[in-house]
Amino acid sequence: MDRKRRTVVYLASASMAILFAGLYFRQHALLLRPGQGSKAWMFTFLALSVLSAGLLALLGVIDAKGFFGGRVEQWMVEGSAPTAPVPELEEAQRVRASGDPLEAIRLLREYLQSKPYELHVMSRIAEIYRYDLDNDLAAALEYEELLKHKLPDDQWAWAALHLAKLYGRLNELEKSVALLEQLDHKYSHTVAGKRAQKALQAVRDPEGKGLEDAADSDPEAET
Repeated sequence: MDRKRRTVVYLASASMAILFAGLYFRQHALLLRPGQGSKAWMFTFLALSVLSAGLLALLGVIDAKGFFGGRVEQWMVEGSAPTAPVPELEEAQRVRASGDPLEAIRLLREYLQSKPYELHVMSRIAEIYRYDLDNDLAAALEYEELLKHKLPDDQWAWAALHLAKLYGRLNELEKSVALLEQLDHKYSHTVAGKRAQKALQAVRDPEGKGLEDAADSDPEAET
């Protein structure tokens, strides 16, 4: 639900809760007078007031969970990149260098399974698919999964720039342009966002020159 609709629902729920609560108290006051008011209407208004307040509370809980959950995930992601050598990652890199990329991917996925918030590992997996196995589709799918998470702007932008380039190689020009435009509009403050501006011109060029250079200029920058 977008912000405008969410605001409308909040206002409607709050208004109904206040309205039905007011009608309940009015009926309650009338019942204190002989021959006036209706218990049926009083309890009806009470139930409607409680339901409206409950809906309002539920919306608040959902929004709070989403907000704080996203903040926690982003905090964990931002602090997930290792600052010291990690034996598991070094072993995966050694295996990759020895000419066994599939085993390197297995080791990286095993590590990611044990430490799911170290999302930078997904970009390494995507790079192996792309550069070692020449599997652009698998690399694109890996980047797509990575971009579903909340990431620091620089990391998200680099992954998106590489994905845009892969879309171009997969002849999905519309997806490539849409992603580059998103980078240009929302991530222009990042290095990758600035390069996306040039890549936009390149991807629209019939000769298709420049996009690959823009994405490959720093192939591991998002890590």
